[in-house]
Amino acid sequence: MDHKSDRLKQLRKTLLERQIDALLISKSENLFYFTGFRSTECQCVVTEQDFFLVTDFRYEEAARETVPEAQVVVTGDSVSLFSFLTELQPSTLAVEEKTISHGYYRELVDKTKLPLVPGDGIPEALRMIKDASERKSISRAQELTDLCFSHMLTRIRPGRTELELAWEIERFLREQGAEALSFETICVSGPRTSLPHGGPTSRGIETGDFVTLDFGCIVDGYCSDMTRTVVIGKPSDEQRQVYDIVLQAQKAACNAIRANMSGKEADRAARDVIEEAGFGAAFGHGTGHGVGLEIHEAPTLNKKSEELLVENMVVTIEPGIYLPGKFGVRIEDLAFVTDSTIINKTKSEKELIVL
Repeated sequence: MDHKSDRLKQLRKTLLERQIDALLISKSENLFYFTGFRSTECQCVVTEQDFFLVTDFRYEEAARETVPEAQVVVTGDSVSLFSFLTELQPSTLAVEEKTISHGYYRELVDKTKLPLVPGDGIPEALRMIKDASERKSISRAQELTDLCFSHMLTRIRPGRTELELAWEIERFLREQGAEALSFETICVSGPRTSLPHGGPTSRGIETGDFVTLDFGCIVDGYCSDMTRTVVIGKPSDEQRQVYDIVLQAQKAACNAIRANMSGKEADRAARDVIEEAGFGAAFGHGTGHGVGLEIHEAPTLNKKSEELLVENMVVTIEPGIYLPGKFGVRIEDLAFVTDSTIINKTKSEKELIVL
């Protein structure tokens, strides 16, 4: 199947339904989704009949080689994106307002005089449901991430710093063929584990600490994401109690989530367990989010989300409890949504690991 052709066909159908004559794609992830071309200095214009890549001399050759089906417009002294759009003269031009700056938006208005309409969310709605090639790439990325966690279990020990462990994660993933990290690795220990998105520091690991690792990598442009919390030495009764509550909440959500469930229903499956245990105030974020070309994308799994889950969406399932001054616990898996359940792509152990 020609994935790019099929995606453009779906996009044009949406534009027709919304009576939009042309869409200007500026967001790099959306550009890659429809073209397979990576560049922050390239924009794409899609109409009912035509498909243009607008870039400069530096990227012209790569654009023509990567996207031979596109008409490449090279900007320079006599041609700009604005002059090209003015000449194209669409009746309406949808723009990604959340991607472009206010100044750039004003230039579009002033220099093209075209009727602009919001285009945010149009590509993202198509990206939410992953095709077979996307799911394959995400699976490969998660396999590397699981492999990395196994490796890290041999590297976490008292005296090593959070920064050393974060670097070990990045080095291992790169050596195994990952293109990049999905995001800056979260590696926190001891009382710092109460920071849901804490960055690594020079703090050394100590006996009795919880250590939380939240990390992922990119393969073929697609992200993975997982979190595990381990303990150094024998856990306290309170540590084990909180860990077990988070584990039961995470398992409850994994068992409940399926297609045709709303994001808030998915969130409720995990949140009920934590609230019933008396820790509701310590779980301040959503249960999960979509993953794909971006590490955080639609759908969202939180208390307010009305988005319906659909088969072949890819989501995280990551409840947590955070007790400032003491510790925190989060457990996160990456899963494919199906009509009746999920396919959990994270294979690492979830029971409390004592190192």
